[in-house]
Amino acid sequence: MRIKASLPILAILPLLGSCGYKGPTAAARQPTPQAVAMQHMLADINRIRGFLYGSGSQGEATEAATDLVSWSKRMPELFPPKLASQEYVDMSPERARAATEAMNTNAALLLAAAQSGNHATIGDRLADTERNGCGACHLSGTQ
Repeated sequence: MRIKASLPILAILPLLGSCGYKGPTAAARQPTPQAVAMQHMLADINRIRGFLYGSGSQGEATEAATDLVSWSKRMPELFPPKLASQEYVDMSPERARAATEAMNTNAALLLAAAQSGNHATIGDRLADTERNGCGACHLSGTQ
């Protein structure tokens, strides 16, 4: 008898659940343009690092460095200094401008190193890019 009584209740539960909170909208789950840029830039860094460790070709490392330069040039658009300082508590407008310049400079130097094919030079430029380019924003405690 209990089973018969519980069947209508079990049938109603999914209907009641559909009336409630649906979770974040599809738009709310989409990554921001800034997050997309950071994902691409990190992927580029990792492709170059992969070349240094024996996976991938010099051409792929150069392609990744070229993409990194392209994304670096978009940083002022993606992180306008006045807005970045409002959205990121440790980012002053001056620091945002300097970070953009640092990333652009380091990405260009890394591209030149990748084009050279010299592993030692690429490794040095990659370390500098991570420390002084990416690190201009992401190593806030040391800047």
